[in-house]
Amino acid sequence: MFKRRRGIFKGVVLYVLRSRPLSGYEILKELSRLSAGRYVPSPGTLYPLLSYLESEGLITAREVYVGRRRKKIYELTPRGEEELAKLLDDEEFRGLVQVLESGAAASDLLAAIRDELVYIDEVFDEVEGRDEALLEEVLTLLKRLEEKVSTRLAQLRRGRN
Repeated sequence: MFKRRRGIFKGVVLYVLRSRPLSGYEILKELSRLSAGRYVPSPGTLYPLLSYLESEGLITAREVYVGRRRKKIYELTPRGEEELAKLLDDEEFRGLVQVLESGAAASDLLAAIRDELVYIDEVFDEVEGRDEALLEEVLTLLKRLEEKVSTRLAQLRRGRN
């Protein structure tokens, strides 16, 4: 569905924040609700993206205290609203949002995951990095993803026979 490779997840997070300010946990819950539990990014995926969106001026974060607990609340800036409006002008992105809102998002979210992986592949060579531990962690995550994909493919193929 959404063929543009860059900004899919960014756009979805901006879309989730359109109605009201949310904490990171609330964003995860809203993504879970929208996708009927089929797509919930890890905090390790969401929080770096939130930091990026904040550095780009698309969202702001403020700290609030709930009892003794501190949490960050994120909200769209006027620039973030403009970016979301541009995305919503895109027919493919609107289609993705409609799928999310309908709760029938599994295959389209799988396509979005594919598109994000293609984007990561495209930019990986541009990333400077000599952090061996971090590269090992990336490799471990990719191997785990490969195992999950292989398992799912095997299940689908067994189901056809």
